[in-house]
Amino acid sequence: MQKFDTPCIKTGDFAKLCGTNKRTLFHYDEIGLFSPAYTDEKGYRFYSETQCDVFFTITYLKELGMPLKEIKSYISHQSPAAMERLLTEQMTQVEAEMKRLSHIRTVIDTKLSLLHQARQLQDVSGLSPVFPETQEEDELLILSEPLYSDDHDLLFSGLCRHIGDCRREELNSGYPYGAMMPWPSLECGNFDTYAYFFTKTRLPQEQIPPDRTIHKKRAGNYAAVYLRGNYYASEGAFEALLSWVRREQKTAGAFVYKEAVLDELSARKEEYLTRISVFLTDSQEEPQPCRQAAKQQAPYVPEES
Repeated sequence: MQKFDTPCIKTGDFAKLCGTNKRTLFHYDEIGLFSPAYTDEKGYRFYSETQCDVFFTITYLKELGMPLKEIKSYISHQSPAAMERLLTEQMTQVEAEMKRLSHIRTVIDTKLSLLHQARQLQDVSGLSPVFPETQEEDELLILSEPLYSDDHDLLFSGLCRHIGDCRREELNSGYPYGAMMPWPSLECGNFDTYAYFFTKTRLPQEQIPPDRTIHKKRAGNYAAVYLRGNYYASEGAFEALLSWVRREQKTAGAFVYKEAVLDELSARKEEYLTRISVFLTDSQEEPQPCRQAAKQQAPYVPEES
């Protein structure tokens, strides 16, 4: 017969109720962290059902990485104020972990989306025909510093700085970096001038650091061509895009966008897939050369004309 006023259950039943095992309960008792409500003269342990909440709290704190020694210290000096401080600290950690996991999920979702796009284009070999595409929503691109150059060393250092900045500030949503070429340069037969490198992001604009330069890639109609293989062997793609725009008597936007669909993460070099596209504007005016952005406090947002 139990000699305790509060209804109690045996160790095995309590372990099953809390989703743990008797060995854990014995260990917690031995280190003075969590003891049974009652131990009889034969050494059998009994736990009250009200102890479940205490056990669950210990479990949650342990899962957050809090050492058992610290949990024991709190349990030994418990008070409403101490509990509030502890939970506030742990809430901060939980929110940081949720943010980290949300970012990981976004990256995974992006990679799956790119693989799905690539599957729709699995028949592309070499260079695809140019065809119109519709972009349903605006996209935000985080830009490198203005480049407007074909100098390899300058471009490579600019790209490295851009990738490093996006990594440190966790701005990458899983998209490979891309490049923007000025359309007027292509019209002059210069296929090697890069205006900006960019990283596409799913972050809302208000979450992007204010010192980052962003560009809104507008929803609307585009002419696109896909290149299978070497990302840099794109001269034929640019020529095809130019010919299509002229033949169809369309007006192109200020930039050509060059972005990977399949890169080294998911394909061999000969299977890389690159999308090269240009916005088709509603204006009948010829696009003007885009000048470099002057340094300013607010981010410069070049948009299509």
